[in-house]
Formats: sequence, C-alpha cells, structure tokens
Amino acid sequence: MTDMTSTRWVLLPGTLCSPGVFAPMLDALGVAKDNRVFLPVDRDDVRAFDAPLRAAVTGGEIVCGFSLGALVLAHNLDALAKARALVLLASNPFPDAPGNRANREAVRDRVRAGDARGWVEENWSAMSVDRGAALRALTVQMAEETAPLIDAQTELAASRPGAAHDLRRTTLPVVYVTGSQDLMTPAARLGPIVAAARNATLLEPEGLGHFALLEDPRTMAQAIRRGLETVLRCNKIESPAP
Repeated sequence: MTDMTSTRWVLLPGTLCSPGVFAPMLDALGVAKDNRVFLPVDRDDVRAFDAPLRAAVTGGEIVCGFSLGALVLAHNLDALAKARALVLLASNPFPDAPGNRANREAVRDRVRAGDARGWVEENWSAMSVDRGAALRALTVQMAEETAPLIDAQTELAASRPGAAHDLRRTTLPVVYVTGSQDLMTPAARLGPIVAAARNATLLEPEGLGHFALLEDPRTMAQAIRRGLETVLRCNKIESPAP
C-alpha cells in the first residue's frame, strides 16, 4: 500500500467537530499535514456537497468522514468517483428517525444559547467510553468553536434520505470503522451493507466508543490501515488487466 505520507486525504468532521478531531489519528497514520484537506460540514442539504466534493476529489485521494461527515459522504458517492478509497468512521447511512427532529432541534437551541458545554457533559456517557476530563474538555472546545454551524448541521442530519442502497451498489472500495462500544452509531446495522457490497470491510476496534478516533487514535489508525490494505488489495485483484 502507498506510504501514507504521500497520499492525499479529504476529510469531513462530525457534528460540532473541528478538523482537529482527525489530527491524532492522521498523525498515527503518518499522513503529512500538507496532504490533509478539510471540508466543513456547513450546509443544510446533502445534495449541496456535490460540487465541493468534486472539486476536492480529483484523483487518487482517500476520502474520510466521521459521523455526520460520513453521512454526507455516503450520500455523495457519485462525487467521489475518482477517490482511491472511502473511509467511513462511526457511520449511520440511514434516514433519521421521524420522531428525532424535536430532539435535534432542542440540542440546536441549547447550542445557540451558548450551552454547548452543558450538552456535551450531560451526554458524554453516550458519546465516549473515556471517563477522563481531557477528552471531554477537548470535545467541549470543538463544540464551542463550531457552534455557528449547528443550524445547518441540525437540518442536514434531520432531513437526509437513506444511503444504504447506494452503499451496497457502489464500486468504490469502502472501509467502515466503528468502535465496538459506540452507542450513537452502532456497527451492527452496517453488517448487511458490507455483506452486499462489492468491496467493503467493517472493523470494530474493541472497547472504543463513538469518539474512538480520539479515545485511541493509534488503534484506530491500525484498523484503518488494515481496512485499506484489504479493500485496495481486493480492488487490484478484481481490476481487469490493461
């Protein structure tokens, strides 16, 4: 597999997450800082990401999304046609539950009112298995920094259609990585998609939660590397000879 230092990555973070959510994992992978391209999740409709993704993915990139960022990518597979592979972390490619809008809007209103910290701290047990103060504080900091995006992100999450059908049919190599203790986007629902896909693999690092990429970035990096080696090797085998 290509050395990570020479591979360009296009990255989309999750709800109320800054690009820093990827940094420890990318450092562990050895991805050069000049090869990290971040796209903000700042639009209220999945279709609005088509043009910026096409502009960013020009050939050979690894495209990676975390949580809401993974959701955006799952709904824009045509725009990723030139990517080398797709990495979806803590992915939920299904439509939002109809009754969940009110809850999302309550979170939005709380963040708007300046209480991102209170929301993170009250919901931390569902977000992460890490019970230390440092990761929680980092997550609060990211939430406060990206609070201006909450209106668009709330509508984006609440209104998206499902992408499971497209993920089953895509010819892109796809790596899914979800912590085994992720309560927000559990891996079990991804099994049928992976089983039906042409070239996909699912890894569940043991004992990690929704913020697995910050809880244990080295383990996540190892899982991503294994996943990429699997799907890229498979893709090479399946590709017709020139």
